[in-house]
Amino acid sequence: MLKPNCCKTPKTANAVLSYSTNNSQCPNNPDLYLLRDAAADERRAIADYLDCALTTPLRDLFFDVAEDEMQHFEDTMKLISTLDPIQAQQLHAAGLDFLTMTRPADRPKWTNNTKAAVQAADVQVAPPTKKDMCAIECLTRAIQDELCAINKYQRYMNEAQETEVKEHFCDLMNAEKEHVAEFTAALFQLTHEPLPEETD
Repeated sequence: MLKPNCCKTPKTANAVLSYSTNNSQCPNNPDLYLLRDAAADERRAIADYLDCALTTPLRDLFFDVAEDEMQHFEDTMKLISTLDPIQAQQLHAAGLDFLTMTRPADRPKWTNNTKAAVQAADVQVAPPTKKDMCAIECLTRAIQDELCAINKYQRYMNEAQETEVKEHFCDLMNAEKEHVAEFTAALFQLTHEPLPEETD
């Protein structure tokens, strides 16, 4: 799995942060660097494995692993949403509540769904079509680029000396989060995510 150069965790991530890690308007938890890198890597792997599933005789193997990576991406985005309320808001606005750790008000915390209990052990999901792969690739690169930009702007916000400059990078960082949500919503239309729950 290739990692974009811009997504490397900055050396300053563990340094003393000049902006509070508790600032809800400019989320600044150092773990966000790591989680965004992981999310970008998962999206790259998903696109690669879907392409391999459609272009090799190992369709089932690559599609099965792509489904695992989709779950990893979902789990990673949920962690990001717990540390970054701005990203959680943008995911919610894009109709991606399942990528946040919040539960919609109309869904009970616990359900006794016997229908789900008798589902087949392996969920069958329709793979994307070959003609959709170009759009999947473009959206994957876009999500990776936006996650890298968020990390860069967070790092710049921490390195900046002037309050006005810090606020500027905070604004840029938060604008990119809206793009992540928009691109992810479009991508999920093509990849049929989120996947239905599997039973073990």
